[in-house]
Amino acid sequence: MIDVKNLNFSLPNGLHILKDINCAIAPQDFIVLLGGNGSGKSSLIKCLNRHYIPSKGTIHFNGKNIKKYNDNEFAISVITLTQFVRESLFFDLTIEENALQIALAYDPYLRKHFKKKAFLQELRDYLAHFNRKLADSLKEPLYNLSGGEQQILAFALYLKHQPKLLLLDEHTSALDPKTANKVMQFTAEIIKEKQLTCIMTTHNLDFATEYGNRVMALNEGRLVYDSKGQDKSNLDRKFLLEKCY
Repeated sequence: MIDVKNLNFSLPNGLHILKDINCAIAPQDFIVLLGGNGSGKSSLIKCLNRHYIPSKGTIHFNGKNIKKYNDNEFAISVITLTQFVRESLFFDLTIEENALQIALAYDPYLRKHFKKKAFLQELRDYLAHFNRKLADSLKEPLYNLSGGEQQILAFALYLKHQPKLLLLDEHTSALDPKTANKVMQFTAEIIKEKQLTCIMTTHNLDFATEYGNRVMALNEGRLVYDSKGQDKSNLDRKFLLEKCY
């Protein structure tokens, strides 16, 4: 699905962030991306979602250079969620209003054929699959929800339209440990249910050993580790700490 060749990224001040990254990512890969602060994890995510323009190298998505996708086509295919839920949702709007805004972004023709009663019933039924409280709180503004509920809502609303690639950039790091574990379990269930291809950055080594089929690691902008299959299954915290940090 994704083919990264000789990827380099430098800041305008000349600081070299990503250095000669080469990797191939298959459909339904669930990759946990490790690395210390400043290793380049978030920069790689931002190159993959076109937020950053690589200084050198190419990224192909389903056989096509990501530069050649139009904005709407790419936005529908690639979803990025981070620890900063405010980047994905409107906190002053209600759950219902957020759902409508996101639905219109994916289906601009919805406005012409919008039927509020049917939309709300479908939304209520859909959200109940993820979290009963969300389904019963459609008129609540987002700032009344907990951090975990906000993250689950972002997942539910953005993944409703079945993106081809999900990018998660430390999406649980702002949550307390109990809530982070709950959201991570939910994340893994959704990825499996919808058969998504996912790349997830984290510092949580327990997540790296428990979830995904592949672990990759960056160190000072270089890809230094890539393990999958049985090798990934045999990983433990001590090995990852020594190898990836």
